[in-house]
Amino acid sequence: MSHYFENLEPTIQQYFHILSDEIPDFLLEYINTPEMQRLAGISRSCGTIYSNMYHHNVWYSTLDHSVGVALIIWHFTKNKKQTLAGLFHDISTPVFQHTVDFMNGDYEKQESTEELTTKIITQSKEIMDLLKRDGIQVEEVDNYHIYPIADNDAPRLASDRLEYTFSDGFRRIW
Repeated sequence: MSHYFENLEPTIQQYFHILSDEIPDFLLEYINTPEMQRLAGISRSCGTIYSNMYHHNVWYSTLDHSVGVALIIWHFTKNKKQTLAGLFHDISTPVFQHTVDFMNGDYEKQESTEELTTKIITQSKEIMDLLKRDGIQVEEVDNYHIYPIADNDAPRLASDRLEYTFSDGFRRIW
């Protein structure tokens, strides 16, 4: 199995080490599941990568964003459940991400694309085996909204919003 962190572009590796000086070992096993790896092929840009209006210097996937959220949470909490909830928060994200929420009429909360989160986690043998090994219940990690550090309604700060603000900035600079 490939080592996600070792195969990242150096700029993303540097960025992740800013988010958390420690990258917990358990995280790699969850990142390397097929359900999370699917997100590596989805741009975090909601489709703007295909537009001439925006310039992106670095490919940044939904997987990268999810890992960034998890690292911010880990940095502040050192709590495995909260960190995994952050990692899984976009596991059901489709291509063009929140653009689909707008199509679904969910333009304010942008949560309609999260409806399949629990189903994806529970149908993954790999994720369920890891959760069982770690003594974690699905309901402790399938809804990042239960952890204020992971998600808060705007304008309050949350790791999800903080990460995409940081990564949007660095992708335009580096």
